[in-house]
Amino acid sequence: MTDTTTRDATTPEATDRPRRRHRRAGAATIALVGAIALLSGCQVPLGPVTKVGVEAVRLPETSDPFVLTEGGAYYVYGSNSHVRAPVTRLTDLSRPYNLWDKNAVTTNAMPTAPAWAANPNQFWAPSVARFGDHWVMYFSTDRIGAPDPANPQCVGRAIATSPMGPFVADPVPMTCGLGDHGALDPDVFTDAEGRRWLYVAFGGTETPIHVFALDGNGWISGWPTAVLGRQYPWEYHFIENPSMVYDRVRRNYLLSYSAGRWYEAAYRTGIARCATPTGPCTSDPTGPWLASSNGRTGPGGLSFFTDLDGAQRAIYASFAAGLESTNGGRSASIVYLRVDPSVTLSVVK
Repeated sequence: MTDTTTRDATTPEATDRPRRRHRRAGAATIALVGAIALLSGCQVPLGPVTKVGVEAVRLPETSDPFVLTEGGAYYVYGSNSHVRAPVTRLTDLSRPYNLWDKNAVTTNAMPTAPAWAANPNQFWAPSVARFGDHWVMYFSTDRIGAPDPANPQCVGRAIATSPMGPFVADPVPMTCGLGDHGALDPDVFTDAEGRRWLYVAFGGTETPIHVFALDGNGWISGWPTAVLGRQYPWEYHFIENPSMVYDRVRRNYLLSYSAGRWYEAAYRTGIARCATPTGPCTSDPTGPWLASSNGRTGPGGLSFFTDLDGAQRAIYASFAAGLESTNGGRSASIVYLRVDPSVTLSVVK
């Protein structure tokens, strides 16, 4: 299916993923991915999962959110809104913010667009981590002259000396996917042993979620490993927005992901358990972990983070029911992650 919606680049999320078309992989590719998964370790059961509803909004006009905790503050990054690369610095996540208050502490973390970007205002799904004395931001945008026009997305890298930026993008993308068939939604993760990984979604395949090892400077190291593919009818269209977290109770890993089309009410969030950061992973056949409810629709773009008290949390975005749009309107909710005895999300009091 082709999304040919035209957007006004001055509106929030106006250039957020304007063209997202994904093709299925051939049988040989799927067989190869399956063989890799079998060789990578033993499957682990997902275990009990509590289906959860969408919680109240904390940050308006915040999509594909990612939270970095640093120096007694929270840095909330998101897809393009009224600025290309919004970053919001907060010290208190215990209360909701209105749009005026949020925008008052939001700045553009990337004042200059990447040289390879097809649309300078388009920017989505950033993820940020510290490497040595600098900060690395991973992000997605369409590139100029993509060989596969149906999947023009690439993942880029940018550097800054502060979490607020200004981040300066590398002159070329890090990855444009398998055979240049698109790469998007990067998520940087540090595992229980201190190793760094970058999760991405690749277009043109039924096994979109892949992971790269990262070196000490935040560069990808080696070939990507397939982690998770589409398996169930509720994972319609595509899966994307990977985010990994360490389960401190069971001492393995949980992977969240979004399924569907981001601008539709049926968009939802899944959960899988992984034996290692590179898989194998077991997802939930009974349906999504988080779906439309409580007057909110299309919950997705979930990412995990650790708060200033050391508690594991998650942040995700949704629409007000009936206001689904390709021109903004998604806002973020913040919840606690619980893993004992059931994997669930609980409201922030």
